[in-house]
Amino acid sequence: MSQARVTRSFLALGSGDALARLIAFGAAVYVGRTLGPAMYGILTFATGVLLYFKNVTECGIDLLGIRHVAEDHGRIELQAPALMGVRLVVGIALSVAICLFARHVLPQPDATVFALYSLTLIVIGVDTRWIHLGLHSSRAVAIARTAGELSLLAIVLATVRSEGDLARVPMAQVLGDVLTAAILFFVLRSMGFRVRPRLDWKTSRPVLARSWPLVANVLLGLTIYNSDLFFLRFLRDAQAVGWYSAAYQLISFLINLASAYSLSLLPALARLASERAERDAMHATSTAQTFAVSLPIAVGGCILGPAIIAAVFGPEYVPAGPALAILIVSIPFTMSKEIDLISLLVSGREQTIMRMTAAAVAVNLTLNLALIPRYGIGGAAIATVSTEVARAGFARWCAAREGYAWTGWGRRWKIVAASAAMAGVLLATNLPFYVELPLGTLVCLGVLALVGAVRFEAGKFPSLHV
Repeated sequence: MSQARVTRSFLALGSGDALARLIAFGAAVYVGRTLGPAMYGILTFATGVLLYFKNVTECGIDLLGIRHVAEDHGRIELQAPALMGVRLVVGIALSVAICLFARHVLPQPDATVFALYSLTLIVIGVDTRWIHLGLHSSRAVAIARTAGELSLLAIVLATVRSEGDLARVPMAQVLGDVLTAAILFFVLRSMGFRVRPRLDWKTSRPVLARSWPLVANVLLGLTIYNSDLFFLRFLRDAQAVGWYSAAYQLISFLINLASAYSLSLLPALARLASERAERDAMHATSTAQTFAVSLPIAVGGCILGPAIIAAVFGPEYVPAGPALAILIVSIPFTMSKEIDLISLLVSGREQTIMRMTAAAVAVNLTLNLALIPRYGIGGAAIATVSTEVARAGFARWCAAREGYAWTGWGRRWKIVAASAAMAGVLLATNLPFYVELPLGTLVCLGVLALVGAVRFEAGKFPSLHV
């Protein structure tokens, strides 16, 4: 699988994911503006907690399953029904447990929000996204995800008008997830694959035995991303969670693009595991390309962060601006880390990934406990960035031990030059946000074109050469 095919797969998956995320972002902005920071904080806190249960329900199959399908399509009808059956049982059990816990322990409106969001766990059992990605069927995933987010947005716009409509937001999420899963399920059947959940422990056990370190790694990773929400909720208040969640919306969007790219890269690296030179070349090019995208975003976002928050979420969320300016610095490190983690996964280093993430959790919890009581959402942002820097460094060291060399400055200096030029222009001007954003983008692209990193050819889309 060539780098071009990885790029095409990512463009199909990434562009669809980007569109879906933009739609979801629009829904989040509407909900945040309509309900206010405190109610928005309750929603985002609930979704942050439910992410742990979501990943337990997935059983690590969304990563390991992609690799298995990519290596042998014959495994789909052999293993997929058994894996879907396990996920469905786990999802139902967790959903029931969460509903009972919420009813008897949590105050309102938190109890209702948690109970409704827990229904999304059941949908995971019949979700076939991982099979489609293993088949390189990224377009179907993109279409289904976009349709689901469109339904979410439509329901939210039609039904959410005040704080009394809070419960309608998680219901819209459940219906959107059902639509997404249904589309993927029927597309898979149209491709000739007959899969339906069934309980078959003998078939699913070998895969689950390998996937548990990945589940542990994801849960530990979520602790890094969500512990700041927990500390803010208990050491500050729901309003602080709402502000921080608003700042994190853009970061979450970019992280999911990085994840989409790494998932597109996974099947390619898996197929090239025995071809050392081609494998290393693909890793180096992927690292350079993600750096070319992430560094300008980080530099521009750091400068324009406060203006972005004020323009998008409104004056109630102005305190979130400085947090966004800090958080966005983490993006180049996060994207670098994602590429190296996928490389380690292909090399069968699941245990290494888990230990690395466990160490990062310890760093993150320590920093949050030290910084949030004194600095609030700014302290949470600093803790997140510091943790991502540490994770990226450790992932790079581990990947280097597996033979994945560091992509040197020879493939990075053009991006650094373009980002510096953009920063100089943005800092020297005092224009409205809607002018500075396109101006900075044009300056960055112009410098990249001058140094040959972006090339324009007649009849073709601009191409990136780094």
